[in-house]
Amino acid sequence: MTPVSELLTVTDFSLSFPANPRFVRDLSFSVAPGESVGLVGPSGSGKSLTAFALLGLLPPKARVATGNALYHPKAGEPVDLLSLPESIRTRVRGREIAYIFQEPQSALNPVVSCGRQLREAIHRLGDSACNLDEAVAETLRKVGLDALGNRIMHALPRELSGGQLQRLLIAMALAGRPRLLIADEPTTALDLVTQAEIVRLLDDLRAEHDMGLLFIAHDEELIERVTDRQVSIRRPTSTVRKFPTPGAAAGANPTPEAHQDLVLQVSDLTIRYASAESPVIRDCSFAIRRGEWVGLIGPSGCGKSTIASWLVGLLPAEAGQLLAPGGSVPASASGPEIRRLAGGQIIFQDVYGSLNPSLTVAAALKEALAAESAESVDDLLNSVGLPPADFRGKLPHELSGGQRQRVAIARALAARPRVLICDEALSGLDVPLRREVVEVMERACRPRGVGVLFITHNLRLATSCTTSILLMENGTIVERGCPRAILQSPESELGRRLVDSLI
Repeated sequence: MTPVSELLTVTDFSLSFPANPRFVRDLSFSVAPGESVGLVGPSGSGKSLTAFALLGLLPPKARVATGNALYHPKAGEPVDLLSLPESIRTRVRGREIAYIFQEPQSALNPVVSCGRQLREAIHRLGDSACNLDEAVAETLRKVGLDALGNRIMHALPRELSGGQLQRLLIAMALAGRPRLLIADEPTTALDLVTQAEIVRLLDDLRAEHDMGLLFIAHDEELIERVTDRQVSIRRPTSTVRKFPTPGAAAGANPTPEAHQDLVLQVSDLTIRYASAESPVIRDCSFAIRRGEWVGLIGPSGCGKSTIASWLVGLLPAEAGQLLAPGGSVPASASGPEIRRLAGGQIIFQDVYGSLNPSLTVAAALKEALAAESAESVDDLLNSVGLPPADFRGKLPHELSGGQRQRVAIARALAARPRVLICDEALSGLDVPLRREVVEVMERACRPRGVGVLFITHNLRLATSCTTSILLMENGTIVERGCPRAILQSPESELGRRLVDSLI
């Protein structure tokens, strides 16, 4: 077969919805073998939908209005991906073009081991003549997971860190030896060190296999640094909605009242997984007061989400104490007892995966409303800046990332929590949208006196919106203090690394 100069050529692509006939307009770009091309734009601009269109994965109401996407397969004549019959398109997906989805937890089966899912991908897409065990071992080696051995094979997705999950998705994408790899925000929710590792891995694999790489992200600086060429896609002005907080500066730190009451206090918390020899959380202590925002910051896999899961009763603890206005219990108490006493509600990192895809916004909020609450669905929607008439009947897939975050905040507040646990909930949003959602949270939480545990790997984001900070590494809190003090003179090695990464 004669070598081709371009793997994929997209010309004058336009995407429409019934309510927005010009959602994506006249987009053109190309990807050559061995080339990395960045598709960059803000949240809600249509980046992922453009990629979905190439693989025939558009939601029912979306329609390709104009354009073509000419792809050169491994064998045969070029084909237009936008007009392929589904029978042919299924042969293209995985084997010719592979996709790394934005939210790994949603892309993986939560009740099937990671090893089984990888084996299934290799068996379905790989060379039928190869030895399956050898192929699995070689694939894990390529993505840097071979050192974890049997642990990765037997682990469920929820037992892996964000970086490990991303490597697993890359391994599964490589199963069919694709010529074009589409990576949709593959580093957005990861700390800076893990981001660099994943970017380096993708670049090495691209060069080794002479793959084309379409790298989708909202971070223009990252895209310019890691791709050969960049294509900018902008959100249509008709879809931009702003709900500013009167008199509030974007990113301003919420200031707690001087007479704050203690919402909860955790002492000497230790958590150990059943299969692990050493604890994943060791002797952690912290407190949250009424209206206070406490930042819990650390690299991927350090144990931040483990603490969040314990606070809402999803994981057992080995030792420690929980003190709250309703009393005091050992940290090893039952999940329901911990959840009741802590009074926490969580906003998960994977917001889309945490919303029931078949429930409208109104139904999801009505289901979550506390029985004794005087608030209505409309009150909750108004509190997070979503006009009730426009959003009551929408399903999760019809919302942008920022809108889903607002719904998740409203749902969490419906149960009248004392503490809102924000677990990397803003990591998938672009910077302007992060500021906007922080304002929404501050405006919604302040009148209710809700404390916030703000979990993130992003020191810059945390210092802009929290009143105190905990730095965590390897399951231990290594430093604590106010944002300004940590920025000016960090005492721990982790603090110094995080501050250096901002320069």
